[in-house]
Amino acid sequence: MNRNKISFYYDLGAFILLALPVSMYILKLFGYELMPFGMLSRDRKILALAGGIILGILYFMIKYTRFHNITITIAKRQNFPEVFAIIEKLSHEMEIGVPEIGFLESSIPNAFVYKNRNKPVLVLTIPLIEILDDKELETVLAHELAHIKNKDMELRKYSLLLRFALFLNPLIHLIEPFISRSREYLADEIAARLTSAPKKLAFALLKIEDYTSSYKDRRFPASIPPEVFFFEGSLYTPYIFSRSPSTEKRIKRLIFLSSHLTQVTGCTTQGQLSISPSLK
Repeated sequence: MNRNKISFYYDLGAFILLALPVSMYILKLFGYELMPFGMLSRDRKILALAGGIILGILYFMIKYTRFHNITITIAKRQNFPEVFAIIEKLSHEMEIGVPEIGFLESSIPNAFVYKNRNKPVLVLTIPLIEILDDKELETVLAHELAHIKNKDMELRKYSLLLRFALFLNPLIHLIEPFISRSREYLADEIAARLTSAPKKLAFALLKIEDYTSSYKDRRFPASIPPEVFFFEGSLYTPYIFSRSPSTEKRIKRLIFLSSHLTQVTGCTTQGQLSISPSLK
C-alpha cells in the first residue's frame, strides 16, 4: 500500500470520528437524544456550544501569543548544512515546500512543527542533532515533515476546538486524543516507508527515551502550543485520554513494519533492536 492510500484511510477515519459527535449535537439541538447525557434545554445547548467555541479561541490566542515570545532562532544554512540538506531532500520527495527551520533553547532532544503566519516551521533542539546519527535524524525529520504533508497541525487545532465546543459530549474527550495518537502512528509509518528505515526510527525513539530518562521534567514548557511533538516523555493521564502513543507501542509497530517491509522487498535489515527495560 502506498503512502497516499495509507493517508487517505487515516483521514477518512478521522473525518468519520469527528463527524459523529457533531451529528449527535445537531440531533440534540432538535430534540433527539441518542445518549442519556447533557439533558439541557435547546437554548442552554446553544449557549454551551457558543461558550465552548469562545473558550477554545481564547485558549489558542493565549497559547500562540506566549509561544511567539519565547526564544526561537531561525537558523542559517551555514550553521547546520547537513540538517538543511536532509530537510530539502525529504521535502522534495514528499512534494511539499521546504519549511523554515528553527532551534529551541532546551536540554531535551525533540522536534515539532507549528505554523507562523501560515508558514510551517520545523523546530529542533540541539541535543536531538547531537545524539542521533544521520539516518536516525533523517527518519525523525521525515516524521515531522509527514505532519506537514498530512496537515496534522490544522487537524489538531480543529479537533481541540471541537473538544471545547462539544465539551458536554463525553465521546469527544475520547475521540480527539485517539485521532491525535493515530496521526503519530501515521507519521511514523510514512517516515519509515519513505526512508526505508523503520528500525532507525525505532532506534531514535529509544535513544531519546534513554537520554531524557534522567531528567525530572521531561516535557516542554506549557507555553509551547499543543502541536505534534516527535517525543512525549511523560504520560501522566490515562492512555485513552493521552494525545501521544507510548514509546513502547510506537516501537512495536515499527518493528512489525520492518518485518513486513523485509518480506515484501526480500531485503534484510541490519541491526538488532531490543526494547529497554524501562519501556516494558
